[in-house]
Amino acid sequence: MGKEFAVKVLLVVHEKRIEVDTACSNLAIKYNLLYLSVYQLIKQEIVAETELGRALVNSKRVKDIEFGPTAKNIDPYEEREYSAVHYDPALVMQLVKQKIAENRTSQRYILLEGFMNCEKLGNENDRMQSRVMDEFFSIIRNIGPVAGCIDLRSNKADTAFKAPRETFPEPVKEEVKEEVKAEGAEGEEAPAEEEKPPEEE
Repeated sequence: MGKEFAVKVLLVVHEKRIEVDTACSNLAIKYNLLYLSVYQLIKQEIVAETELGRALVNSKRVKDIEFGPTAKNIDPYEEREYSAVHYDPALVMQLVKQKIAENRTSQRYILLEGFMNCEKLGNENDRMQSRVMDEFFSIIRNIGPVAGCIDLRSNKADTAFKAPRETFPEPVKEEVKEEVKAEGAEGEEAPAEEEKPPEEE
């Protein structure tokens, strides 16, 4: 398939209090996009008890995740329960690719919502195992190039790595004095005086 026909991805990243499902659905209809919500796909597959759904259930490792305040304190699609961060990334990507193959017709863009939640994990070890950039490159490798990102968050995402600064005592600088030894100084032999020949009478 030529590059001009390759599917491109538009990522939707948002705060949980902002409901985007209806807006994304309308946007997909208006501009001929294929809209997929990852956690909704996972829920549908598990509830239907498909082979892939059972594999997802077996791979589930519940992680502490904090979405912050939700709209009206509700979670209609149970994202907290079915978020992609709880499941094997390879199985989740397999599911997304399968649904794209089943539902895509002439759409050149996939409106993809439900990824990029790794930074919301409460445990530092979990964040290190499921890094945002790893997920980002996995999307590029398995689905297609990311053409853009719709970011609906109040806090700006970090784009630079900030290593923790540790405090170390400053090394003590010793003053080095250069000693210039004078000619004939201690430790050095003075040059021997030349013997003068005796004067003739």
